[in-house]
Amino acid sequence: MSIHLSPLTINDQSRLNQAIASADIGKKTSLSTWSFASHYIWKDLFTFSWTDIDGWLCLFAEYSDGIFMPLPPVGPLSDIRSSSGRPLRNVLNQVFAFMEIRNRGSNITRIENIPADLKEEIQQWGYTLIPKDPDYLYRTADLIQLKGNPYKSQRAACNRFIRTHRIRIAPYQIMDRDECFALFHRWVHQKENIPVSRLEPNEDVARLMLRDAANAHRVALQEYRELCLTGRIVWVDGAVKAYTFGFPRSPEVFCVLLEVADRSVYGLAQYLFREFCREFQTYSLINAMDDSGLASLAKTKLAYHPCQLVANYIAQPY
Repeated sequence: MSIHLSPLTINDQSRLNQAIASADIGKKTSLSTWSFASHYIWKDLFTFSWTDIDGWLCLFAEYSDGIFMPLPPVGPLSDIRSSSGRPLRNVLNQVFAFMEIRNRGSNITRIENIPADLKEEIQQWGYTLIPKDPDYLYRTADLIQLKGNPYKSQRAACNRFIRTHRIRIAPYQIMDRDECFALFHRWVHQKENIPVSRLEPNEDVARLMLRDAANAHRVALQEYRELCLTGRIVWVDGAVKAYTFGFPRSPEVFCVLLEVADRSVYGLAQYLFREFCREFQTYSLINAMDDSGLASLAKTKLAYHPCQLVANYIAQPY
């Protein structure tokens, strides 16, 4: 079937974010991927494009294996519920048919990042839904206060870091780009130098993912203003040792998009996370994104005691 795709550019940011903000499902979900920035930073790995089908904004991503949708069609929930869901159902039928033709029947055809509120509807229409790694959602106050025994180790790490170093946190500026990108590569190198005996399952996958992430970090460091990202860097004893970026996902949720902290500086990662969250305490919740299926990252994120694991699904044709 014929669907005309337009290349996704930075100028489409308001188009996608406004579509998400105006859709009832976009307002309800806390998933970090329901935002422009979380996709656009990967533009060097995927070719993104979009189209409008019957008023539904459809985002596509293409790479060497084929084309898929990193988000379901974005439209108002009222349209989903009316007429037994036919507006969305019709659009899904069209985009799946389009992808299957482009992918020549391969199993690449899929729609990712489907919120739990859409799961039943889409399953009833004959599609297969499988779980995707959930997002970790926290109460902001818990991450700032680090109260009680559950946060004993994080609190101790922060206190030790503060006692033993000269620290300065500053807003990220474009002049910090090269220094931060050099830090990113040191951070990856530190991961690669962990002895094999200390590696956990899937750590080889984690290393490959970190190398791919270089492109996303480069885009964020270069285009943070255009993407409306808030960035902070941490100077430790006179040198840049950490940086982080985030954005408001909704009036209640702030998303921490990227975070890099020198692995050799004990307590730095805990300190950075706490202080960044402190700046955004007007948001009641913090989304720290998913764990990419990595056991070590899941362990770290669970140690901060999320108040919710935000369910996420992938839809595939039967």
